Amino acid sequence: MALKPLLHRLSVVLFAALACVNANAQNSGLDTLLPQYRKGQLTPKLLNDLCWAYVFNQPDSAIYYGKQAAKLSQKKKDRSNEATAFNRMGVAFDVKHLPDSALLYYSNAVFLSEMAKEPSTTAGALNNIGLVYWNLGEHDKAVEHYIRAAEIFDGIGEKKGLANTYNNIGLILWEDSNFKEALTYSFKALDLRKQIGEKYGIGASYTNIGLIYGDLDKYDSAIYYLERSIPIKIEVKDDYGLAKSYHNLGSQFVKVKRMPEALAALQKALEISDRLGNFRSSASTLFYMGSVLRNQGDTEQAMARLSKAREILAPATDAKLYWKILYETALLHRDLGDHQKATSLLIRMDSMKDSVLNLEKSQAVEELELKYRTAVKDRQIEEQERTVAETSLIAERRNRYIIILISALIILALSALFYTQRTKRKAQAERDAAIIREREMGIRAVLTATEEERKRIAKDLHDGVVQGLTGLKLRIQNQLRNAALTPEQQAGFKETSSLLDGSIDELRTISHRMMPRALGELGLVPALADLLEKTFSPTNIRYEFEHHRVDDKRYPEHVEVSLYRIWQELINNIIKHAGASALSVQLLQTGSHLVLVVEDNGKGFAFEDAANRNGIGLMNISSRAKALNGEVTYAASPQQGTVATIRIPIA
Repeated sequence: MALKPLLHRLSVVLFAALACVNANAQNSGLDTLLPQYRKGQLTPKLLNDLCWAYVFNQPDSAIYYGKQAAKLSQKKKDRSNEATAFNRMGVAFDVKHLPDSALLYYSNAVFLSEMAKEPSTTAGALNNIGLVYWNLGEHDKAVEHYIRAAEIFDGIGEKKGLANTYNNIGLILWEDSNFKEALTYSFKALDLRKQIGEKYGIGASYTNIGLIYGDLDKYDSAIYYLERSIPIKIEVKDDYGLAKSYHNLGSQFVKVKRMPEALAALQKALEISDRLGNFRSSASTLFYMGSVLRNQGDTEQAMARLSKAREILAPATDAKLYWKILYETALLHRDLGDHQKATSLLIRMDSMKDSVLNLEKSQAVEELELKYRTAVKDRQIEEQERTVAETSLIAERRNRYIIILISALIILALSALFYTQRTKRKAQAERDAAIIREREMGIRAVLTATEEERKRIAKDLHDGVVQGLTGLKLRIQNQLRNAALTPEQQAGFKETSSLLDGSIDELRTISHRMMPRALGELGLVPALADLLEKTFSPTNIRYEFEHHRVDDKRYPEHVEVSLYRIWQELINNIIKHAGASALSVQLLQTGSHLVLVVEDNGKGFAFEDAANRNGIGLMNISSRAKALNGEVTYAASPQQGTVATIRIPIA
């Protein structure tokens, strides 16, 4: 049904229904919070409040204050506020549409809140993780985290959080067409909301339950619950939701043929939408009323509603709805016998078809056109039947046979064309897939050969050249002990020995960079930490390295080496181009992926620019990631620096 996607988007933020109210309240209190911050009166709670005040409208500022709150909480060993900071920063990353980062911060919030024994924060973070997975379309994982959150909320007696969680589970089940289970959880949410007197939530639950009953074809129950939602929405002054309730109630009345009540409900929905200035909603209600009135035979009132809908709705605002209004108007002109106007509207609809619909929708358009033209032709036939003799009826039957034959031929031709096109597309897809596989195998082979050559050169340098130079140094030192040299000669030999030491150290450093010992002996996390330390310790660039669920783990050698090389390339780009003063690195394992997130506060770059996208460094990163069937994404802003996310499958 058409309402489900909208309800899905609305329900995604149900966990923050109270949070949004709190955010608005905190925004109104910024005048109190900011002066305390400027005076240096910093506490974890103050910084967390500032984070939350900015989270929905300025998420970057929210992350800035959240990180300060987390660091100060760590210093004070305040796990509770540290967990709150990570949870709220996770919301900020969610608002920025960065699900990997959001999941990382939510997971940290769960871990810290469990350590701090703060079950309410733990359940809230689990609920947020469920929302992320829901948005990603991973419903099983979403429900799994919702159930964990519900168990915690139930255990601590937090009925509002438990009700919101049950409500979200019900909406997911409804979206998956599991209507009976959806009703079970929706009623659980309703009972809890009644217990705590949360009227806004009660109204929302009544609406959800009514619409689910409508999908089950239990229209009396649907009408009962939709009617109960209306006085509550009036009381809480939810005019937008009230208009939707009246519209949905009207549609249920239509299904049970209670037309006067349906039109009355739709009229109330129209009046509220007009008052709110919601022209798209007004046009939708007018269209539906026009359709109902036309089917009742009230052509005058139907024409008035449809004409009004066309007046207030621009085609660019909602082309699909405008197209439906044109179609309903064409049917009305047909009923009135004005075939010229009906045909004119049909031609206009046809001109909009390509810009409104994709291939699947185009087929629906053609079906509607065929139905309309068939209806017109049937009426013409009926008129002819009243005026022609028996011979005309015989001719009509003959023509009908011809039409059937032609239609069969057309269908056969279209079927053959469809089969041919499908075969060509399938063959082209197979060729493209083969080319891509061959290209990836080539890239993987080149990278493997390169790493093997690096390893060989590093070994030759370390075991050959370095050892030879070390032996040469020892030989020179032995000769010096047995030689009678002047002080000037001894000084010269010491200088030569010093230069030789420098060359040995330089060769050893080159060998280790080509194949770092820490990566082979200790693993990925120590190798990345070692590279960070050696690269940025001599500089003024501040850095932090966080890792989660990867400690003491070893991955396949080609995965560790490739991720290490990608990390080297990112460091080179940051040093050469970013102009950054701070760097944040996170490494974590989420399910079947290894994720590396690198964020700097430099000047950023425009990744959509071909000159940047085709740079050698970025191409190297992309090639190594593709060789592992991974992906690289960048979020760039000239004011906020760059966030690079690398996802590598490990299962």
